[in-house]
Amino acid sequence: MSLVELSLQSFASIVVLVDPITRGVFFRTLTADEPERRPEFVRTLMVTVAVLLGGAAVIGKPLLDVLGINLGAFGVAGGIILGLMGLEMLLGGEASRAQGGAEAHEEPQPISAEDSIVVPYATPFMAGPGAIATVITLANSTGDSWDGTWATLIALAVVVLLIPVGHLWLVNRMNFSERTVALITRFGGLIVTTIGVQLVLNGIRAFYNT
Repeated sequence: MSLVELSLQSFASIVVLVDPITRGVFFRTLTADEPERRPEFVRTLMVTVAVLLGGAAVIGKPLLDVLGINLGAFGVAGGIILGLMGLEMLLGGEASRAQGGAEAHEEPQPISAEDSIVVPYATPFMAGPGAIATVITLANSTGDSWDGTWATLIALAVVVLLIPVGHLWLVNRMNFSERTVALITRFGGLIVTTIGVQLVLNGIRAFYNT
């Protein structure tokens, strides 16, 4: 298989898992209080995804072998983090009224997305265990040849360059009411929580099958 064919195959796999376009909807919600900082956050997001998945393609398998880290255990940890993020979105970022008392009725202060861009948004939401495992597999698909690694890196570069399309161009063209945004946030929270649970289940299955 030629380098071009390998690159196209790798791109088809990576773009589905990272999903740089439609996940911009979640990015809009996360950065709703700081729209002026979205370009800065997108740059951080692009660098994080590129370094994490690029590193996985080049040294992922040898590093995991040396450290004795099971990818299934990594998937469980990532799924738990992602599930917590989804629950927060599902609850609208507010404390439970039953547990928070009067404070739960107060208007929440705007929260910066700065501490959430790398973890859990860049990883494990975009570059999660599934994407990492796929990148490692693709990079090592040609055995001792470096063709698989180069094809994976080329495909990853294209996917990373698509992130601003969904996270800046698309986001800036969304004109939703506050009620619509709230509904999208809660529905998105349900989806993210489900993805987190799926990661946990996949991680457990991968851990016991190794």
